[in-house]
Amino acid sequence: MGIYQRKGKVLVLLVVSLFLIGMLGVGCEPAIDEEEVAEGWVFATNHEYSARPDGLPGLLDHYGFQFEDEVIMDEGIIYNALRDGEVPVGMGFETDGRIAGFGLVTLEDDQFYHPVYNCAITVRQEVLDEYPEIEDIFDAVIPYLETQTMQQLNAEVDIDGEEPADVARDFLLDKGLIDEEAPGADKGPISVGSKEFTEQLVLGKMAIYLLEDAGFEVDDNTALGGTAIVREALETGDVDLYWEYTGTGWMAILGEEDPLTDPEECYQKVKERDLEENNIVWLSYTDFNNTYTIMMREDDAAELGIVSISDLAEAINEGVSAP
Repeated sequence: MGIYQRKGKVLVLLVVSLFLIGMLGVGCEPAIDEEEVAEGWVFATNHEYSARPDGLPGLLDHYGFQFEDEVIMDEGIIYNALRDGEVPVGMGFETDGRIAGFGLVTLEDDQFYHPVYNCAITVRQEVLDEYPEIEDIFDAVIPYLETQTMQQLNAEVDIDGEEPADVARDFLLDKGLIDEEAPGADKGPISVGSKEFTEQLVLGKMAIYLLEDAGFEVDDNTALGGTAIVREALETGDVDLYWEYTGTGWMAILGEEDPLTDPEECYQKVKERDLEENNIVWLSYTDFNNTYTIMMREDDAAELGIVSISDLAEAINEGVSAP
């Protein structure tokens, strides 16, 4: 019996010791309450933006907040989901026509996180040497190409169903940049290229009309394909000029990995290097910047007083529920 009594005492002492250790937290990690996230803030994003370091992960770290949840959607569906109230916030592109057409608003990137994608005509040096007037032709339209203008022009195609050529021509006529009838061609030909998406098609058609109005014969090679295809066509001489984005030039064409967020810095660096390395000239760049943007419904943003991404971060961090 003595042995069993001693064993019983030892067992009791062991249980009590374990209990005290558990109560005191000795040898255990301290309990940490997870930071609560304001309810309902579901962020809609395409797959690329959700994964790339200079996309959503970097944005959340840069501005210091978290969404309650993130859902991956095709790009076009994001705009519909925002319009229909299925999500309160999502990513998009700054000059997309559906922003204005669907009653959405872009939040100011007040800490300059997203890389810049201003647009400029790129042209081979030998073409510009032969026809130096090309620079003045495109300088005339640059002041008119602002963000709201491009949103509206894109909306006329994507929402109203108009043809890019008609949208481009009507815009140039309205601004007095071309005449109703182009003069007969007495120089050229000039081959104009573009990528396949709406904004590029509208800009490509603008280039054609501007050149024709200046007396050039123009070969229409718009809608060639993506960046790699159109850029190769420019370098090989199949295309003489096309509109390109400074951020694309910096990263996709020149191969830099660190994005630039200052428009003038990006433009100057791309302009200098592309001329030196590839004999490609970048003409003046647009005010509009077709970069990533964070969007909300306009009414919701106004009700919550959210104008910038910092405002959004502050609202979420303070526990303001999503609309």
